[in-house]
Amino acid sequence: MLARLGVTAAFVRGTPNFVTDPPTPVTDQSVAVYHAMPAGLCGPMREPISPDRYVDISSAIDVKRNALSCHRSQKEWLDATQGMDSYVQTMEDWAVQMGRRSGRFALAEGWRRRLHLGFGPENFDPLRDALGERAGDAP
Repeated sequence: MLARLGVTAAFVRGTPNFVTDPPTPVTDQSVAVYHAMPAGLCGPMREPISPDRYVDISSAIDVKRNALSCHRSQKEWLDATQGMDSYVQTMEDWAVQMGRRSGRFALAEGWRRRLHLGFGPENFDPLRDALGERAGDAP
């Protein structure tokens, strides 16, 4: 739901007749919307999802592991509703799998860039520009 709200907000940023409170001027600034890989690395019908960009997270894995371990409510919820008591290990397993799929990194996250129409130019890709060598296109 949060992704839908974010995408909608990005799309209507330049709509002059969209009423906001407080009133906010429209903008024609380009926006790129990226989607992280879904849980399980598959869609809701179990179809494999392939990212179009891989990001090397090898240098950040300890920070990610520690941050995720702090989410006590997340752990309790995942334990109770999905039997996923090892969600930190699952995150690491998915990072290894994404790294293998990248053909380039040991540990990676996968990202997909949303269709540019209504958001900005086709070649607008600030994630690629910001990450440089730490990001790679899907093989």
